Order: sequence, then C-alpha cells, then structure tokens
Amino acid sequence: MEDMMIGFSLLVLIGALSQLVAWRFDFPAILMMTLSGILIGPIFGWLDPVEILGDTYSPLISIAVALILFEGSLSLEFREIDALRRYIFRLVTVGVFISFITSSLILIFVGDLHWLPAFTLGALFVVTGPTVVIPLLRQANLQPRVANMLKWEGIIVDPLGALLGLFVARIGFIFYQNDGLSSHLPFFWSCFLGIFFGILVGHLLIRLFGNEKVPEYLRTTLTFSGVLIVYSMSEWVMHEVGLLAVTAMGLTMANSKYGHARILKQLREFKENISILLVSTVFIILTASLSPESLIDLMDWPLLLSIGAILFIVRPLSVQLSLLRSPLTIQERALISWIAPRGIVAMTVTGFFAQEITELGIEDADKMLPLTLGLVVLSVALHGLTIKPLANRLGLTKIKNPWETNNKS
Repeated sequence: MEDMMIGFSLLVLIGALSQLVAWRFDFPAILMMTLSGILIGPIFGWLDPVEILGDTYSPLISIAVALILFEGSLSLEFREIDALRRYIFRLVTVGVFISFITSSLILIFVGDLHWLPAFTLGALFVVTGPTVVIPLLRQANLQPRVANMLKWEGIIVDPLGALLGLFVARIGFIFYQNDGLSSHLPFFWSCFLGIFFGILVGHLLIRLFGNEKVPEYLRTTLTFSGVLIVYSMSEWVMHEVGLLAVTAMGLTMANSKYGHARILKQLREFKENISILLVSTVFIILTASLSPESLIDLMDWPLLLSIGAILFIVRPLSVQLSLLRSPLTIQERALISWIAPRGIVAMTVTGFFAQEITELGIEDADKMLPLTLGLVVLSVALHGLTIKPLANRLGLTKIKNPWETNNKS
C-alpha cells in the first residue's frame, strides 16, 4: 500500500513538474508530458504505473477521462458559436465520416490491416478530445473563432469516436460469430439512456443550484459526485456510453436557463484546476505504461506511412470538404486542417477493442496499439511544436494576456 501511494504521488508530481517546465520554457505542455512519461517508463524503466496501481489502473484512467470530458463540455455555451453552429455540426458529422472512411481505407491498403481492426481504428482516429486540444489552445492563445471550432470539435467527437468504434466492433461480432442483429440493438438504446441520464442529472443539479437549494460550498462536491454516478451507471449499461453521458450532462448545465453566470463560473474554476491535474497525471501514467517493445513496433514502414497519410492527407481533406462555403477565412481553415492531436481516449479505448478483436482470432489486432501509439505521439509532437508559430504566421493569435506576462516575469 505504501509503495502504491509513493509511486502514485511521484506520477502526479512528475506530471505537475512537466507542466511547470513547459510553462517556464514556453514549450508545449502536452509534448513535455509525453516525453516525461516515455523517459520514466519504457526508456529507463523507473516507474511502471500498471505495477504501481494494480487493479485500480483502468478505473482510475476511465474516471479521470470522464471528469476531463465533463469539464470541457461545461465550457460549451451555444451562444459563443451562434454564427458557427452549422459548420461545427458539419465538422463533427461530414468531417468525421470522411475521416473515418479514408483513414480506414488507408489502414487497409497502405497499412495492410484486416478490415475489422482497420475500420475500428478508423473510427477511433476521428477522436481529438479535450485532453490534448485544450492544453494546445491554452498554449497558443488563439483567436476565439478558430479556438471555439477546435474546442467544440474535440469535445463532441471524443464520445462519438469511441461509440463509432464500438459500433464497428459490434458489426465484427455479427459477422464472425453469426450473432443476430437483434442481439446488438441494445447498443442504440444504451446510447439513448446514457444521453437521457446525463441530461436529467445535469438539469436537476443546475436547477437546484439556480434556486439556491444547495449551499455554495457544496455545489462542486455535488457536481463531482453527479459526474461519477452518471459515468459509472452509463458504463454499467454499456462500455463507452459513459463518455456520451457526461458530455450531455456538461452541455445541459452550461446551457440551462437556470445556470447563472456566477454559478457556472464557480464550477468551471474548480473543474479547470482538477482537469489540469488529471490531464498531466493521466498522460504520464499512459505513456509510462508503454513497453519498450511497443516503441520498437513503431519502426514498421507500412504503419508509419499510414500514420503520415492520416496526418497530412485525411485531416486536411475532411476539414476542407466539411467547411466548404463557410465564413471561416483561408487562414482559419488552414490551421483547423492541421491541428488534430490524438490523446488519452484513443489510447485507452484501443486497448479494449484490440482485446475483443484478438478473441475473434484476427492476428492484425496486435498492430492496433502500436499504430495508435504512433499516431498519438507523432500528432502530439508535431501539433504541439507547430500550433503557436503557425498561428502567429497566419495572424490567428490574440493579444497576449497581461496577467500571464506579469506572472511569467
């Protein structure tokens, strides 16, 4: 027990120090965390989070991701995108579909993967998510319009990508195990129940807060408890539905007529601080958990070419086609076309699906984790290093916040 406490404390400390060093030297925080995790884990073998955390490893990461996603969705107010709703909708529907299909075909014909792991990964690779997007937006200080597009896309496609992967996996089970379609219909009901439960709890909480039925000092605690209940109950109904449920809960609270600005500000300040801690800790845990063999597996040319095509062809194609005739400038579309880092959700969910597909006897399932790892590491590195200089070059940054400047000096 003591060893676990000390080990976990060190993981949290390394995550916090990574954020601090990144801020001090104006380095991408998400990249600093990735490098730190790889160094202490697969490179030097100083800490093994799987061994340290034991049976709590997977539940801890799952709950952390749920809280991060809720914190992100709590910042999604429809009024901030009045002129862009149509185009965000196209980005998370048309753009996601184009990305899903083209990524899957690339993995089949370039990566030489079996169709089931290829289409499952194609679904998961549409995910960007707040765990990687929000740290980049905080670092780059982007203008509101392009920042809102990237933020809304990242938070909405996080659960959609996981559910799309789950849907593809269900099709695989129907095909390989001769399961009837009716045995998989609960998937759709589970999604509906998760959304309904998230909306119900979110509406109940924000109404209680708005009517002053809960004292101010208990609001964040009650919200925190509500997120955990919504996520765990939805996951009990079906795996990965919890992400959809907490997103619906956050959106409901952010846009309810009972959500006074003062109440939402209080909740967001607390959740943002928790989110920063969780992002840094979870990223360290995941990257430190990688094995040296998984890094070696990346040195496979078909896999590297597939990753390159997804980064340099699929993303620009999906964004440009989905944002045709939008009011966004060429510069804004160019930046959105480039920025799409993959992160925690892609890595955690891939492990679950790889295990399921392996049980069907498909050998290519063992390539899923190395492929995902490669895409996560390369996208985080490339986008983390380039978002700020590219935004400056395109004239898409805001005037520097004086508070940040004074604090840094």
